[in-house]
Amino acid sequence: MTASLSEPTALRYEPLRGLALWGKEEKAAALDVLESRSLFRYYGPALQRRVERFEERFAALHQTPHAVGVSSGTAALTCALIGLGIPEGAEVIVPSATFIGCVNAVVAARGIPVFADIDESLTLDPTAWEQLVTERTFAVMPVHLNNAAADMDPILAVARKHGIRVLEDAAQACGVSYRGRPVGSIGDAGAFSFQAEKNITAGEGGAVVTTDPDVHDRVVRYQDQGGQFTTSRSGERGTAGEAFLGTNLRMTEIAGALLSVQLERLTPMLRRLRDIARTVREDLADLELQWRRLPDEEGSGGDLTVLLDNRMAARRFVTALTAAGIPAATLYSGRLVQQNPAVRAGRTPWGVAWDATARLRASEAVLGRSVTVGLGATMTDDDVAHLVASLRTAADAARKGADGE
Repeated sequence: MTASLSEPTALRYEPLRGLALWGKEEKAAALDVLESRSLFRYYGPALQRRVERFEERFAALHQTPHAVGVSSGTAALTCALIGLGIPEGAEVIVPSATFIGCVNAVVAARGIPVFADIDESLTLDPTAWEQLVTERTFAVMPVHLNNAAADMDPILAVARKHGIRVLEDAAQACGVSYRGRPVGSIGDAGAFSFQAEKNITAGEGGAVVTTDPDVHDRVVRYQDQGGQFTTSRSGERGTAGEAFLGTNLRMTEIAGALLSVQLERLTPMLRRLRDIARTVREDLADLELQWRRLPDEEGSGGDLTVLLDNRMAARRFVTALTAAGIPAATLYSGRLVQQNPAVRAGRTPWGVAWDATARLRASEAVLGRSVTVGLGATMTDDDVAHLVASLRTAADAARKGADGE
């Protein structure tokens, strides 16, 4: 039977990373925690300290002395801002191409987001955001997008010039590096996500890394009710600084156990994906394809993003790839984060917090003509060959459309 045109094309491979490698090790780790009846990270009948062990290994991987596991990537960003000491009403500069969690974290920390242009790396334009700095600017949040680092050295130079804190959003780039340094460890703090699509995953989860012991202390306390609540055992968390009220954004022991297993696979998985991306680009070197600019290709986690001539060419490119079973899309459907109606209007849970945001037309244009090809951890050499052939077909379709053929 021939499939109807309304039926979706079957994917050639799963565009998943950590989740694609899920196996018996994760099952065994989760069962160990369940059988211990100690799912809460701070105490239980037979506490295994899985979150604590994960934090130690995650900190070592990122060459930082401190890591704190939390409940999500957005929670990690919020905790990091609190850890850095953001004042209420302070401004945080955020790249216009990012997930809405960045904005939500700034709002949760009672800050105000300010949106900056991106460049052809699809990350924060190091030359454009300095003009947005005011006396209210507290931090800048470079986002390492789709397993490629933002250009951190010039971003850091501007931040240090103005005394601005740097919070790296590494939610989409766990294990990626920039000029030999793990992303997340380069600024004052880094935030990670372990949601289902990420490089390592527990379904949900997040982490904050930092070299600053005071930031670490504030993050630990904030995610654990301020570090001063009384439990059923009448205990209180020890604190190094002045007590303050917090919330509950703690990671569970099951998440810690799963992530510890996934962490073992991270480096070889990213090496394989980086090699796949390099092979594809080399095999297509004869085509006039403009690839996304990567500030550090050697440290990336395997990105294949093409910049077409315009939005229509990008749509034709996506259509041709999806017809061949290749997972491909324009990132965030070509919409900047401030084009979200609530973000544009500045609507927060406690009222309108900022004026309607101005359009960033240059950023709209570069994002809208981008096409990202999803790579998967279980891709075979046959999958890679099919991907190369499909990209040739897609490039031809985009060219013919432009020529009116």
